[in-house]
Amino acid sequence: MHGSSKLTLTLTLAFVLVFLGCPTTQAQQGDLFRCNVQYKCSDEKELVWAMGDERCHVFHNKCLLKVEQCSRKSSGRSELVETTREICKPSCTKICPDVYDPVCAQIFQEEYITFSNECEMRNYICTNERPYSYFAVGECVEQPAG
Repeated sequence: MHGSSKLTLTLTLAFVLVFLGCPTTQAQQGDLFRCNVQYKCSDEKELVWAMGDERCHVFHNKCLLKVEQCSRKSSGRSELVETTREICKPSCTKICPDVYDPVCAQIFQEEYITFSNECEMRNYICTNERPYSYFAVGECVEQPAG
């Protein structure tokens, strides 16, 4: 691949990551991209539970937890601690601020749902055991083509 083709591919992938709602800082976007490439996860469903930031997190599979861990480590955030559903689930919900700061989440390769804020989204994801494929700031619009 020629230099300009590599640059075009890199810029295109960076744009896609921003569009899909990956972490908002450039450093975090780069970390997440690098980690996604490193692990190349499948869509196999085997829910994994982890605790961090006083909240329970649920992932579609162990590989996607590794991607999150890689991204967190690279950006200086604390890693999540893998645990069991029984230990984690009671920490699914937090009291959320009463603010409308909408986010759009795609439940793992399924429907798109607009939540009033990220806290509400995270409560729903964990409580209903439905991890997201991605989320973006703003209300959901029609599903992307493709």
